[in-house]
Amino acid sequence: MLSKTIQAALNKQITDELYASHLYLAMAAYFESQALPGFAHWMRVQSDEERGHALRVIDMVVNRGGDIVIQGIDAPNGSFSAPLAVFELAFAHEQAVTQTIHALYALAERENDYTTQAELQWFLVEQVEEERITGDIVQQLRRVQDDPGGLMMLDRELAERAGEA
Repeated sequence: MLSKTIQAALNKQITDELYASHLYLAMAAYFESQALPGFAHWMRVQSDEERGHALRVIDMVVNRGGDIVIQGIDAPNGSFSAPLAVFELAFAHEQAVTQTIHALYALAERENDYTTQAELQWFLVEQVEEERITGDIVQQLRRVQDDPGGLMMLDRELAERAGEA
């Protein structure tokens, strides 16, 4: 059985994951408006992945007999200036999510909730991948800078992203 403290923290994480899904969808819409379909595709896949993370947390709570409380989701800022700025924001967001997962894990540790700790292991490993991938794209965009050819090559590369298995 989940403690009320862990349950509340996991419910907040559900909201945070759904917000991330909306944020990445807003980023996808920006890239669509800039005629960068590969970037847009990458962000749509990311949006779907974040929604999947929310569903995974929902399952964690339900499987432990907890109650789900879906909160309102703040609207993300949909105003972006350039592909690099978008991915810098995505990278910063993933770093913030990592800190949130660490805090959840620490809470589960303080509460002696070994099951939640075990479940959160997947998210800890996932965040390493999320930060690495978004950080790599930031570096690639910095190298490309204003080179249209480089941007188009990266757009084609990002179009090939497959969803999570």
